[in-house]
Amino acid sequence: MEISNLIIPTGVARPGMTVARVFQECVGADVPGIPFQDADGRITGKASLRHVLKVNCIPDFMVRHSHLLGNELGYLHIQEAHAKDVLTLPIDSFILQEMAVASSSTPVAKALAIMEDLDTTYLFIIDDGVYRGIISVMGIGRALLNLV
Repeated sequence: MEISNLIIPTGVARPGMTVARVFQECVGADVPGIPFQDADGRITGKASLRHVLKVNCIPDFMVRHSHLLGNELGYLHIQEAHAKDVLTLPIDSFILQEMAVASSSTPVAKALAIMEDLDTTYLFIIDDGVYRGIISVMGIGRALLNLV
C-alpha cells in the first residue's frame, strides 16, 4: 500500500479566509482539517474543524466535566445566531501550529506512527514545500478493507 494512493486533495486555508469557507472545503473533501498557507505560500499550521468548534461552541467547563453531564442539556445548545457569527470570522485566529506532516514517499506505517505521536487522525502530505493533500486513518482503513 502506497501513501500516494491514499491522498485526498484539498484546498488550503489562507489569511483572511472565513470559517465558513474553511468548513466548506473540509466538508466537501470529507476531512477534519486543512493546512494553513501564509502570505508567503508556506504551510505554517492547520485549520481544524474540531478546534474551531471547541473554541466557539463548547464552554470549557463542559469539556472538563463531560463525564458528569447527562444527555438532557437543552439549556446548553448552540444558538443559531452565534453559529452564523462564528462562520463569518476569519480563520486566522484559530490556526494551530502543530500539525502532522509526511511526504508522499513515507511508508504508511510511519504515517500512522506520526499520527499516533501527535494524537491526530490525519496528516498533510507535503513534498519539498508543495502541498499534495491529506491522508487519514479512515482512508487507510478503507484501503485495507479493499485488500480483502
